[in-house]
Amino acid sequence: MAVTRILKEVVVGETRRVAFDQAGRAIALRIDRWSDASTRPHIGDIVDARLRAIHPKQGGGFVDLPGGVDAFVRLAEGHGFTEGQVLSVQIVAEARRGKLARVQPANPAPITQSPAARWQAALPGAAAITEEDVPPGHPDIEAAFDEATSETVTLPAGGTLRIQPTAALVAVDLDTSGRNDSGRAVARALRINTDATRQLARQISLRNLGGAIVLDCVSPINREAGLKLRDSFLSAFADLSQRHAKALAPSAFGLMEASVAWGETPISDRLLDCNGEPTDETLCLCGLRHLQREAGAQPMARLTLALPRRAFDWMTISGLDLQARLDETFGARLTILSSDKNKPEVFQT
Repeated sequence: MAVTRILKEVVVGETRRVAFDQAGRAIALRIDRWSDASTRPHIGDIVDARLRAIHPKQGGGFVDLPGGVDAFVRLAEGHGFTEGQVLSVQIVAEARRGKLARVQPANPAPITQSPAARWQAALPGAAAITEEDVPPGHPDIEAAFDEATSETVTLPAGGTLRIQPTAALVAVDLDTSGRNDSGRAVARALRINTDATRQLARQISLRNLGGAIVLDCVSPINREAGLKLRDSFLSAFADLSQRHAKALAPSAFGLMEASVAWGETPISDRLLDCNGEPTDETLCLCGLRHLQREAGAQPMARLTLALPRRAFDWMTISGLDLQARLDETFGARLTILSSDKNKPEVFQT
């Protein structure tokens, strides 16, 4: 399932990328925000870190990364490191909600590719693809990010997956409502479950999910069908990602268990708070993106963006001087105000 197209949207505040397969489906996303520049380590980075504390019972220790970021490093027996020592480490898994980034000792080496270039190089068939620059608010990019943060996903032939990350695992429920498959029960269940395993593989890649994943399959499932479902998931995921994955055939209760290595921070962690609502930064950048889209469509108009108060406050204390960068790009015709409304609004003044 090689990548055939990558769209890139560059706006004041962030850059978003979406990779699409031959069928035009989004299979991988990337966000690079200006606020990440000095504090967010990226997977694959090699940096100097201070070994703050060693915990033999946990099999490693805690290190301080540049920017004040904490991480955990696994250490082999007889490693020879001491607390307070500075060592070179490579980021092998980015931080996610409630979990530290993970690193491993590495030889110091210059990184010649940017994080975005490394992201593209890791996608199947994407190394030689030239990114397509698109204007702010491009519908294909908006749709891909909306899909990656939606709890439910529709299967191509009908039915839905409900994807719910928890502290322990990712629970996935398969609902066959609206689907009218014919044939014997075992064959019908196999078609539905196969569609679900393939869609699940794409969603894991799209959302940057990992860890333990459990899919509640449709019954009945015999042994042969169970092995086919396991192989379907593993094959589909291998076509999308270089991350290591394991899976078991569904249990007697119809639960297919999988384990996927963590990589980049989940998209939902980047965009949403613990209640599933847009973070202050996400809300601010969403408003700025809409403002820039309208400014491009109306090159002579004076426009005002009314930002929800919490988003406006984030912009004020971020230190990024986003208003000045807007003025450089569009001239002094864009105004940003604080508002008591829940969503950003752009209007002509």
